[in-house]
Amino acid sequence: EKSMSHPFPRLDYDDAMDRFGTDKPDLRFGLELGDISDIALTTQFKVFTSAIENDGVIKGFSSPGCANYSRRQQDELVEYVKSNGASGLVTIALSEDAPDIASLTMDDVRSSALRFLTIEEIKLIATRLSASPGDMLFIVAGPQNQVLNSLGQLRSLMGNRLGLANPDILAFAFVVNFPLFNWDSNQQKWDSSHHPFTMPKDEHIGLLEMKDRLAEIKSNAYDLVCNGSELASGSIRIHNSKIQEKIFEILGYSATEIEERFGHLLRAFEFGAPPHGGIAPGIDRFVAILAGATSIRDVIAFPKVQSGADLLFG
Repeated sequence: EKSMSHPFPRLDYDDAMDRFGTDKPDLRFGLELGDISDIALTTQFKVFTSAIENDGVIKGFSSPGCANYSRRQQDELVEYVKSNGASGLVTIALSEDAPDIASLTMDDVRSSALRFLTIEEIKLIATRLSASPGDMLFIVAGPQNQVLNSLGQLRSLMGNRLGLANPDILAFAFVVNFPLFNWDSNQQKWDSSHHPFTMPKDEHIGLLEMKDRLAEIKSNAYDLVCNGSELASGSIRIHNSKIQEKIFEILGYSATEIEERFGHLLRAFEFGAPPHGGIAPGIDRFVAILAGATSIRDVIAFPKVQSGADLLFG
């Protein structure tokens, strides 16, 4: 890792989520997300302030040349983000008649949230989101996971709708430093982000003993992504029985369950299993991208039908 130069950029998981709203970003275009929580907190807009009071965030991005979108087009996008988990979408259109963002007046702005925002606040938001006159600002407020997922999906939609993604470019990246655990708020327990056999970063192993810091633990997992798709996924596996047993405990397995389901694995580690890992590529997905296919079924030699049957062999 230290001696070899990688042909593809390495993108930290947290950075990918913060900038693109997804861990498999399409890097062929910008439309990067920006956090405006600090600006929103000072406004009189209850939608913004209540989200922050409930430990949420306010993020958005600027979409070029969309200020002339009709009410119907905006409503369609509102329904789109709602279908991806958001409670709503705030749109702010910036007139292309203004020479620059600093020159904006209320006459240059169109938004249903206009009566809750001052022109100075709008300028600050537009500047934070790297907007220009003629752009449309798309903003979502709420719990961080909902905000990131809905904006990530909207970013992808707008990038393709506006023709920003060059079909002749392959934009690869390795996404690294995934969290080891995700908190399941419905079941009130920790889950593995990848699987329970993923090795935590060496410097984070000590955090396994600290219940209040489990969310900070990063794993030795990595994905290869291209044009918004995951092409390969892998990790370094756990080879230490004490670390493996501790992770099973954090995931909620009882001592009896650990022995019944994984006892053979833990005993095998005692005989000196070497560090090991790998990566599993999805060749069919890569071929689909190269072929410009919308589904991997179009490039699989013997695809299954909806029922799971193979038509060639019955």
